[in-house]
Amino acid sequence: MHPADGARADFSQARMIRDGWTLAAPLDLGPQVPAIFAIGNGFIGIRAETGTDDLPRVYLNGVYDRVPIDYHEGAHGLPRGGDVRLSVTDGTKIAIGIDGTPIAIDAPLELDMKRGVLRQTVRHGDATITLTRFASMVEQALAGCVVDVVAGGRAIDLTIGGGIEAPRLATPPADIDDPRITQAMADPWHEVAVPADPLPCRADRLERSGFTVVVARSTPLQVRIPAGEARRIPVLTAYVAERDTPADELAARARALVSAATANGADALLAEQEQAWSAIWAGTRFALADPVAEGALRHGLFQIAQAVRRDGRGSIAAKGQTGEGYEGHIFWDAETYALPFLIHTQPAMARAALAWRVAGLDAARQNARDLGHEAGAVMPWRTIGGRECSSYFLAGSAQYHINADVAHALRLYVESTGDLSILREGGAELLAETARIWLATGWHDPARGDAFVINRVTGPDEYTALVDNNLYTNLMAAEHMRYAASLEQRHGIDPGLSPAERQAMLRAADTIFLPFDEARQVFAQDDAFFGKQPWPIDSTPPGKFPLLLHYHPLHIYRHCVCKQADAVLAVATLPHRFAPDMRKRMLDVYEALTVHDSTLSASSFAAAAALAGETGRAARYWTDTVLTDLLNLHANTAHGLHMAALGGGWNALAFGFAGLSTLDGALEFSPRAHPVAGDYELGVRFHGRAVTLTVANGKARYAIEGEPLTLSHWGETVTVGATPVTLDLPA
Repeated sequence: MHPADGARADFSQARMIRDGWTLAAPLDLGPQVPAIFAIGNGFIGIRAETGTDDLPRVYLNGVYDRVPIDYHEGAHGLPRGGDVRLSVTDGTKIAIGIDGTPIAIDAPLELDMKRGVLRQTVRHGDATITLTRFASMVEQALAGCVVDVVAGGRAIDLTIGGGIEAPRLATPPADIDDPRITQAMADPWHEVAVPADPLPCRADRLERSGFTVVVARSTPLQVRIPAGEARRIPVLTAYVAERDTPADELAARARALVSAATANGADALLAEQEQAWSAIWAGTRFALADPVAEGALRHGLFQIAQAVRRDGRGSIAAKGQTGEGYEGHIFWDAETYALPFLIHTQPAMARAALAWRVAGLDAARQNARDLGHEAGAVMPWRTIGGRECSSYFLAGSAQYHINADVAHALRLYVESTGDLSILREGGAELLAETARIWLATGWHDPARGDAFVINRVTGPDEYTALVDNNLYTNLMAAEHMRYAASLEQRHGIDPGLSPAERQAMLRAADTIFLPFDEARQVFAQDDAFFGKQPWPIDSTPPGKFPLLLHYHPLHIYRHCVCKQADAVLAVATLPHRFAPDMRKRMLDVYEALTVHDSTLSASSFAAAAALAGETGRAARYWTDTVLTDLLNLHANTAHGLHMAALGGGWNALAFGFAGLSTLDGALEFSPRAHPVAGDYELGVRFHGRAVTLTVANGKARYAIEGEPLTLSHWGETVTVGATPVTLDLPA
């Protein structure tokens, strides 16, 4: 059985889930523990310290180095440099001593997601020490650890230390050639002197990218605690990272943050953290009858909220700030898998990530020029700073669908929130510039009845490359062009398209070519997909998965096999374009051809299966995606959590089982029962109102906070006001 098969995961295996709000595990449970128990606040990410992990611990969202990309056989327009996010100085480690004896912090980890803290409790004699770590959701530059010490029957001398460790690079395994992890490189960090001060501080600079990272932390201390008494002591660390700002100025700011937070006191800091997370969970309302499933899903949503930068200067990296995977790059994963959850529950966080895309429009224009387009913009396939960083264009830059993915997320945000300000602040221009690329890439082919075709692109399935008429790309491009062309009519905002451009986009969208396989009676993934030799999935040894690590790309490209959902993703994303019986046929045909070598795959199959009425099959895939990291199903969680899978669990529940849709500004549900999670509650925000769907006992209950709202339940229009409305589920 393939190791990522959707039927192999089971919630009974997720023993670290204590309840719907808490995870607990010993330090030696597995290599995935440091990432699973990571804490962060969108800017700072800190892997849990286990004593067995050989990866660095602290990463900063948006801080990266520039490295050259060397080609032995180059070509015009290929990127000559790339961004690489590196671990930074570690100022978060704690050293505890009692009566001169170092205390090993080897107790189990407990992640309290309700309060956003990570705890450990150790005992020395009859003294008890509890460490409560957090990354502040109030001040993004601040992380800390509150040390609670209770002396037993005798007085103790307590010391709290732990210095500031210089940044170090991860050492990738010499025997593993894995393109998903950061490769070996020379250390680019250079220490910069800062003024002396009682507060410890260190500055390091990346000359090529221009970032200076400064960390300041509390001073070490020694205190005597009388018998039977307790002390609560905050140990705080501040991270400041900027370009073109003197290190002395950054050091002063970091030290001031530590001083102010110390004066604020441990009680206030923890109370602020709890209040901040209480507000987040108030917007992210959900409940599942199975507490283990609820805890697993909540962990994913907790980590996404910790991964998104909230000031518009970053987004969500594929691994968040939890590890070395994918060099810290941001891909289409952010818009397609993680942002839908935030759009419908935490719109301010989603808006910040979308604003980062808008701010990168000039770099996307330059990317389009590099690719040969005289006008328009092409979003970078992988990036941190905004420039294209993909050195393998066949599976990177050729994935033009990223333009439509970003546009789709922006549309979801606007039509779910009613917030038009982001369109006025550059979003409309982004929609127009990225839509122009479709007119430059595709053409009306007389041989296909003048249908609009898009040739030589790569779709989401990276086991095919440079194909003609990728189904997902064409469908998403049509939605993109239609939305951009109608923006002024819909929202009264002119995106800057000429009448001729609008007319051309609408014509292209209406005549888009969708390849169809008559023999199988399904839409083909691309023009040539079913004409290739099938991959012998059943006879491929389990040790040869994922295929990308064991077979040359050309060998894979010549076969009919899917790395991940592609055509099925189209069903999950745009279900209104597929009749119910077509959804089922698409699922059946492509399931037999998909090896799920990507963690992006299972959630799309789950959503598509639920939308096809195959709830048992959907639940198996949903279980797989929710447990991707908790069970280390792909054997690489040690290098960071999979943000797409974490967000995909919510997507499959909301868009699949609940049948949520907000396109065209209308709120619609087509809910179904969930055979694994049991009865469930799902809360979303729609145009400023909190909407709660509860599915239990064969019925759907809708409740609204705020003004009455008209919504659709399985096509039936219902107005919900102060009194909840309960309706039957379909048989």
